[in-house]
Amino acid sequence: MVSAHGIDTAPSARSSRRGRGFKSALGVAAALAGLLAFTPSASGHAQLLGTSPLSGSIVKVQPTEVIFMFNQDVGGTLGAVRVYNAQGNEVDDLDVSHPDGNEHWMGVGLKPHLPDGTYTGTYRVISADTHIVYGGLVFSIGHAGAAPKFTVAGLIGKSETGRVTKVAFGVVRGLNYLTLALMVGGLAFLFFAWLPALSSVAGSEERWSLASRAFASRLRQLLALAVLLGVIVSVLGILLQGANAAGVSLWSSLKSSVIDNTIESRFGEVWGLRAVDWALLGALLAGSRAIGRDVIPVLGSAGQDGETPQPVTRPPRAILALLGIGALYLVITPALAGHASIESPVGVFFPSDALHVLSGSAWVGGIACLLIALPAATGQLQRPERSRLLLATLARFSPLALGAVVVIALTGVLQAYIDVRSLHGLFHTTYGTLIIIKIALLSLLIGLGWVNRERVIPALERLVGDGQSPGGIGALARRTMRGELALMLCVFGVTAALISYAPPIDAATGPFSTNTTIGQAELEMTVEPARVGLNTIHLYLIDAKTGAQFTATKELTANAKLPSKGIGPLQLKPILAGPGHYVFNSAVLSPGGTWDIEVIDRVSEFEQYNRVVKVVIR
Repeated sequence: MVSAHGIDTAPSARSSRRGRGFKSALGVAAALAGLLAFTPSASGHAQLLGTSPLSGSIVKVQPTEVIFMFNQDVGGTLGAVRVYNAQGNEVDDLDVSHPDGNEHWMGVGLKPHLPDGTYTGTYRVISADTHIVYGGLVFSIGHAGAAPKFTVAGLIGKSETGRVTKVAFGVVRGLNYLTLALMVGGLAFLFFAWLPALSSVAGSEERWSLASRAFASRLRQLLALAVLLGVIVSVLGILLQGANAAGVSLWSSLKSSVIDNTIESRFGEVWGLRAVDWALLGALLAGSRAIGRDVIPVLGSAGQDGETPQPVTRPPRAILALLGIGALYLVITPALAGHASIESPVGVFFPSDALHVLSGSAWVGGIACLLIALPAATGQLQRPERSRLLLATLARFSPLALGAVVVIALTGVLQAYIDVRSLHGLFHTTYGTLIIIKIALLSLLIGLGWVNRERVIPALERLVGDGQSPGGIGALARRTMRGELALMLCVFGVTAALISYAPPIDAATGPFSTNTTIGQAELEMTVEPARVGLNTIHLYLIDAKTGAQFTATKELTANAKLPSKGIGPLQLKPILAGPGHYVFNSAVLSPGGTWDIEVIDRVSEFEQYNRVVKVVIR
């Protein structure tokens, strides 16, 4: 039946509908797997297409610059391209640029009058999906000199960002999702749960007006916190992206060259506009209240005739439209600054990512309002009235939360498939492990949501019918919602970590490098870029006793096999680039998988040594 206050108090029919809705959510999520086989494959990171000079080449005349050529626009900051001599000293002129204005190229000039010898160039650039990719080349001027003291991977490691900066960037990403949830979820809760619930149960007593104002005051505080954190997080995100790209600390990134280059990148543009958007939203919220058209409507005081107070100061549609546009931009910024805006199929991936963020924000923001803002309202009411208001609010928020769960499940499975594509990628990569953790956390969240739908709401319905206060049921609701909020904050942390890792479908962002032994020599191998297609392999042989270049080799050969596909052995032809240094240019390693690279080092007519190195090609 329906009570005098407009709340359905017949638990049996409502419980049945809730159970069917919950099971339907799980069924829809499970059914999605059959629809994903038609999603095409694509790669989001920048891929190296060529270099100037060629890797492993010997040039007679010193080039004016070293250039890396990619398949898409790339950005970079100070130190994006560096060149080192054999001793590991930097010999470039620090003037990093896009040669000939080509945004697909990134290069750096060389200091004049470099001596003949062997040099190593490295790159750390920002690809279109805002991830950092890196790699390098080895070339010689005049003639091959001593083998470089450091490998490409070793030199890249020297300029890598510190752990503190990486952790700080992860925290900033997590706070970014929290600010989105407070703003977007808070507004969704206001218009779709709180206002309809309040209108349905509010009495004519003055305390209902006080409850309305108490809720509005607490919600304003939450939204103000979201705006403040949003601006700070956006600015810090730009600085930390610049620090990661340049391989420096946060403080060292406070240079005009680093900041300017970061702002000019896709990431900088999106996060810069987000900072502006946050500021405008804050001004809109403050300005609308100042002119008496507050975004958060409240009940007016009861009149002398005892009539039920009515909502007043409703904002005009123009203000609501501006608020919606600003909130919408916040929702799509993770997609604009990540894989979803460039990785095929963009028409599926981009809206899926935006809906995923929107649903998560609505869920978490609503829980925050229930825990922080709603108690301020119920504290103004008598105990039986608290049950009515709590039930009315939960009854309206519960379908919103259920819809969010369904969308999160659907879009989460879709995005996981696009990014992972294999059981190996799911169970044997850091990215896959984080997805499994996220699934486990969301499963616990769904369980807590089930407690609210199947136990708390029916119990509140009985209490309202008997005119009793929430009591123990209210305490149970608070505990479950606190658990939901805590788990969702953990989900935000896992999501922030996911963003920092390349997905398995696009995981290889730099050279493969390993150290091992082969006979009497130490073997250092670098495979660049360790992706399907053309690769350059560098082998360095070092005397295990003296540390000098190993020169006892009479003949060195190599071959490649992919056992899982029955491919090979494919013979690889080496070029002697210097003492103990061999280069295999244009080694075709396709398809992807774990390749066996066998190196055969013949040191005499009767003696040779073999070593097999496993290299994962993606």
